[in-house]
Amino acid sequence: MAMILGSYTFAQPPATCTIPAARRRASGIETLGGMAFFSWGVFDAGEEVTLKWRYMSTTMFNAIYALLLADAQVVWDPETGATYNVEIMGFTGEFLHSALATAPNKKNVTLKLVIISKV
Repeated sequence: MAMILGSYTFAQPPATCTIPAARRRASGIETLGGMAFFSWGVFDAGEEVTLKWRYMSTTMFNAIYALLLADAQVVWDPETGATYNVEIMGFTGEFLHSALATAPNKKNVTLKLVIISKV
């Protein structure tokens, strides 16, 4: 299996990926006699995930970039046993020109996702 974002199956996995994990939403405030503590539970929504590649083919870059341009929520399957509805928050990279490549590839590519919900 390979990681999937929307309709695109990644040709290569990211070099690094933030672990998509639920986070506890809580806050405390000092009171005159101590502290008041509030907890809204543990959930995934709002968590940001960053995927990074050292190198990426232009074909793969363009496929992911098309998802960004669509400006729509997509399904992300990170192969962890959970699937998420996500929004693409950012997608950047640099050109890598090489005499060995037939087309310019990309380097130092970063994809930022925000989790909307679990599927």
